[in-house]
Amino acid sequence: MTQTPPTSRYNSPQAWLCATLVAALILALLHLWLRPLTPVDETRYISVAWEMWRDHSLLVPLKNGEPYAHKTPLLFWLIQLSWALFGVSEWAARLAVSLINCGNYVLLFALARRYYPQTDTAARYAPVLLFSLAGWNLYSSMLMFDQLLSLFVLTWALACLHYSARGQRRFVALAAAALGLGLLAKGPVFLLYALPFAALQGLWRKEGNLRSATFFRGLAMALPLGLALFACWLIPAVIAGGSGYENELIWKQTTGRMVQAFDHARPFYWYLLLLPVLLLPLPLLRGIWRAVLSHPESGCDRALLLYGGFILVSFSLISGKQVHYLTPLLPFVALYIGNRMGTWHAVRQYPLAVFALLIALLILGLPWWAEGLFGNQPTTEFSPALALLPLVLALPALFRKPDSEWARPGQLLLFPMLISCLLVAIRQPMFDNYDMTPLATRVQQLQQEGQTLAFWGSYDAQFQFAGRLQQPLVELQQEEELNLAWLEQHPDTLVIYPSKRPDSVLLAQALYHQPYRSGNLLLLQARQLLAAQAITQQNPAQPIPAQNQAQQKTAQQHRPLGQ
Repeated sequence: MTQTPPTSRYNSPQAWLCATLVAALILALLHLWLRPLTPVDETRYISVAWEMWRDHSLLVPLKNGEPYAHKTPLLFWLIQLSWALFGVSEWAARLAVSLINCGNYVLLFALARRYYPQTDTAARYAPVLLFSLAGWNLYSSMLMFDQLLSLFVLTWALACLHYSARGQRRFVALAAAALGLGLLAKGPVFLLYALPFAALQGLWRKEGNLRSATFFRGLAMALPLGLALFACWLIPAVIAGGSGYENELIWKQTTGRMVQAFDHARPFYWYLLLLPVLLLPLPLLRGIWRAVLSHPESGCDRALLLYGGFILVSFSLISGKQVHYLTPLLPFVALYIGNRMGTWHAVRQYPLAVFALLIALLILGLPWWAEGLFGNQPTTEFSPALALLPLVLALPALFRKPDSEWARPGQLLLFPMLISCLLVAIRQPMFDNYDMTPLATRVQQLQQEGQTLAFWGSYDAQFQFAGRLQQPLVELQQEEELNLAWLEQHPDTLVIYPSKRPDSVLLAQALYHQPYRSGNLLLLQARQLLAAQAITQQNPAQPIPAQNQAQQKTAQQHRPLGQ
């Protein structure tokens, strides 16, 4: 049986939950300073929310002035709610995501107490374990949809447990609300997470719970109710968005993805290879796997194993694999492992100390690997003293008393602290490469002056929120010959031109340029871009060295934009 450690006022599950919430909020505030919104996903999503806010488009998400059917609107609504309360700002949008993240810890705590009522071990460990997992922590402060989806998956699971135990229809209503809001959070993928948990009721049901047949008959009422809630948005949105939006939203984004779900863009085993990274720091903790890999003790354990296996296999069969697609599964992983951590003793964690040493060496080696990673700027200035921070943090892993009440959560929390140390070291190059504000500010100024701006290639609305733009950009995403022909007809247009390694001709013609995702963004007049393209085709030039790029950027910052 899982052992329950002695409980004191400062070692209660509630105390551990509060500590986890405080740590999550501190990390969220730290990330506001450590990194900008990263293109293209975060900048796109906040720009969609901005355009909905600007144009009062409550039903239809907008991207660069056009209906955006790739995502359902709930996250955008929550961002706008935060703006209504605190004003339009980046920090207010990121605050909404941080509160969603905290809601997951609270729901996981409640789920653990209901799922494993015979012990408080799961309630004590599951939230702090979830916070420490790399696959969760990486996205905890990012403007993404998966943690919002996880919030309603946990709500659904909690409603299923309560309905199975009590048979009260209010929990069917709660399940219906979770279903409808889950669909509004990320579409039909919610069903892939929710329905298997309910289907395993025969394994996780407790003594005195509803029989499976009665449970399924009652819970079946939640499906039409939840779908009706989703339809309250879907039908008016399709009417408002037009036939093109309807086709994109219903067919391409739902049915189309299912039809193309087995073309294996990434290999079937990709998630299996990724699991050890997603579960860090667990592979680094001595003694924990003896408890984790022990034989399942109950039907609840077996249900979680089957649930996790089903989700993993299902997403492995889907061709479009992304790391964050498994984020809603991690609370259930934390629930299973957390219930078994009562037998884990917080011994000296030498592998974790070695990991801290590796982080310190990475920080010391920053001048050698940063330019190779970001690829577009001179070596970043930094203080070697930063390398001492992970070494100091590693000391508790070596010298903390094994019988300390807070030793185990302390060792779990060490991993996200070490990752934050690395983020501190690369903060400046991250802002140099990912902060869209400098160029977005110039785009806003040029639009106010009446200039037409175009983006060469597929435009993901990187500048709409950062510059609070009031107009869309022209997207030049056809073949190069057609793009150049359009520019010949509009020679006064200003073009934002992404280039991995721009040559000296392009950089000499640029009104402004800045690093961008291991490449560069250049602002050019159409006639200058056409001339540079002609010169480059006649006499291909070598890419300009990074040092000269920096010198030219400094000079261009003082060049009037109209010249």
